[in-house]
Amino acid sequence: MKNQLSSIKALFRFRIYTIINIIGLTVSVAATLIIVRYIHQELTVDHFCKDLDQLYILTAQRSNGGISIIDNTDRNNDPNFIDPMKNPEIEGYSYCISYKDDYIIYDEHRYRVNVLVTDSLFLQLMEYPVISGIKTIQRPDDAIITRQYAKHLFGDEEPLGKQFVSSAGYTLTIRGVVDEPNTKSSLQFDLITPVNQGKYMDWSRMGFCIARLAKGTELKSFNENISKPQSLISFGHSPIQFRLLPLKELYFDKVVSSESGFFLRGNKEHITILSVVACMLLLVGIFNFINIYTVIILKRAREFGVKKVYGASGMQIFSQIYMENVCMIAVSMLLIWTLIEVTAGVFASVYSIPVKPELKFDISLSFILLFGLPLITSVYPFLRYNYSSPITSLRSVSVGGYSIVSRAVFLFVQYIITFCLIVVSLFFVRQLYTMLHADLGYQVKNIISCQFLSFETQNKRYTSDEEWQKERDSERHKEQVIRQKMDACPLFVSWNYGELPIHLEPQVDVEANNGEKHKMALMFADKKYMDMFGLKLKEGREWNDKDQFAQYKMIINETAKKLFRIKNIDEVLLQTNSRLWWSMGVDEGKNPPFQVVGVIEDFRTGHLSKGDAPLAILYNESDNPTDPLLATIAEGKRKEAVDFLRGLHDEVLGQGEFDYLFAEDEVKKLYNDDKRTTRIYVTFAGLAICVSCLGLFGLSLYDIRQRYREIALRKVNGATGKQVALLLVRKYLYILGAAFVVAIPLAYYIIQDYTKDFAVKAPIGIELFIVGFILTLVISLGTLLWQVCKAVRINPALIMKNE
Repeated sequence: MKNQLSSIKALFRFRIYTIINIIGLTVSVAATLIIVRYIHQELTVDHFCKDLDQLYILTAQRSNGGISIIDNTDRNNDPNFIDPMKNPEIEGYSYCISYKDDYIIYDEHRYRVNVLVTDSLFLQLMEYPVISGIKTIQRPDDAIITRQYAKHLFGDEEPLGKQFVSSAGYTLTIRGVVDEPNTKSSLQFDLITPVNQGKYMDWSRMGFCIARLAKGTELKSFNENISKPQSLISFGHSPIQFRLLPLKELYFDKVVSSESGFFLRGNKEHITILSVVACMLLLVGIFNFINIYTVIILKRAREFGVKKVYGASGMQIFSQIYMENVCMIAVSMLLIWTLIEVTAGVFASVYSIPVKPELKFDISLSFILLFGLPLITSVYPFLRYNYSSPITSLRSVSVGGYSIVSRAVFLFVQYIITFCLIVVSLFFVRQLYTMLHADLGYQVKNIISCQFLSFETQNKRYTSDEEWQKERDSERHKEQVIRQKMDACPLFVSWNYGELPIHLEPQVDVEANNGEKHKMALMFADKKYMDMFGLKLKEGREWNDKDQFAQYKMIINETAKKLFRIKNIDEVLLQTNSRLWWSMGVDEGKNPPFQVVGVIEDFRTGHLSKGDAPLAILYNESDNPTDPLLATIAEGKRKEAVDFLRGLHDEVLGQGEFDYLFAEDEVKKLYNDDKRTTRIYVTFAGLAICVSCLGLFGLSLYDIRQRYREIALRKVNGATGKQVALLLVRKYLYILGAAFVVAIPLAYYIIQDYTKDFAVKAPIGIELFIVGFILTLVISLGTLLWQVCKAVRINPALIMKNE
């Protein structure tokens, strides 16, 4: 206790330096902890499942090498099908189908909902916490709702017992409520409904299977067992191979595709970037802490010298230094967690870093920092004074020498990191601006997309042909109302149905008759659709009224023409590795090649960093009412157009939630990760320079006051204020200059490494480094200004008298 009180008294005696140290450490460690907690959350996705190490997702690898999540349904009673789930090593599996864009009707109001259709084993494998009601699906009319969606639908009312109508017309009753798990989940849903409302093969979408393997099962040998190629009708007789993928690996997996969209996917590169930024800021904070604490030790050098004279051991000196660091870090930890809680909402909304609190991890982190960080920060001061002789300690109160050099080195390292963060953040701002303002090669302004009609998510069971015909007539009437109202509305320049030309990825293997092989992206469109987006023909012809679906003709882009080395489009034939569609009366064994009838100019189908994908456009009329409705709004009529579409939606489908999006906003969403990275780098660069300037302020406060006698003598001997100011600032200018020189190649390497695979990247100009240097220099000199001005104005007589 005596040692602790002594430590606290010492810190209070030098409270200015102590406060500077605590503030600097609080800022740097708080920002670092926010990132560390987020990284921990990303690395522990689905860890709420007790048997996570035994859980696997069924995948299928096709002949073209593509791997996707799949279910084990035999839709064609295929004699070649071997069920991979019928295996003794599988203790159980759950069959699921996800519907991200479904709807329900409650209280005569239509609500958008993410539905997970599954069986009774799902909640036994994926152990979401059950708040109330049943713990698993039991009856065909059961439904389990999430707490968040129950709040959205019913407010504070009790959800159990509430009934709603599914999109297939079934009345379901809510008999269970689940909460968010204590770790992030890769599966996202609002409702769980039973799969046994119909046969698996009756459902309109591909499902997935989550399986639990028996303990001790070797995955490699199991996969070898089930991966024998199967030539199935549903895959065009193209061989596929089933395999199991560990669920814990799915989140960061880049190879396996998930068409459902229900599985969240992570970005390891982004985690790496955040880790680097967090480490850099933490290093700035630690170096700053050690540097300022060294000043405190310097001012107490005589105290430690006297203690050593009276027989203080190395362990006693270390324990005092350690306890002083623990005290400062303990105060910092209180401020750190307060700051984290206060800024949690800001980091979630502005920086897209939402963090689910995990008490166990947070407590462990706090203990590591509270008792581990002082070990790091105490080592240098202890070594500095424990192994120096008592006479040196007694004399070093007013002697610079080695201490000045060590403090300069620490400050030098701080500014190297700070310069790197600032220059890299400036580049990211430029790169983001370049991507957001690049010419996309097609029109997106004022184009709106919204969903009216959609495929039935569950096949309705009709009691008679008359009931089926009545439903069909109703759908046709809705289609006619939409068409009539849209054709007559002056708020739109043009409209049709289809998907936005975004996220087009090369997935189909194509071979030209000249031997060139490449993957191509596919898009189905007609002339009306192409005109809406302003796609420009460069060679050949556009689609016309004579074209029809299932013809073997395509329009390609410039990139495809270059990749396939096409000189004359009239002479080339492009062959897909398998049929793209099946038609009545067509020999399934045939796969005719495609004739190229036109070439369009390249347009950006995805993130600019990936470059232009080779694209093939196949003819299909944009008149399918179950596709999203696309419309070009007349200039200045956005609000009126949205109100019109909302009214039309309610007229056709009834009162309910109306969702819409603009094409230009969807393009911007492609760069959400880039925006987040840029914001983080800019913010952390700002925090780094603030912490560095705090350290600079503390060091200069000590150094300049130590030189008051020298300044007084120089002024007596005729030195001007300008000369004195330059004398005081010169050392710090040298440190900043040297740090900048070292930081240039480091920052350049970081930028080059990050953008090495970018097809479009901003130039790395000298102006980035100049602006970074000037910005840091101005802020740093501003930090020194008050103390330098005070030193310049000192009265030599008073200083000499005090000496």
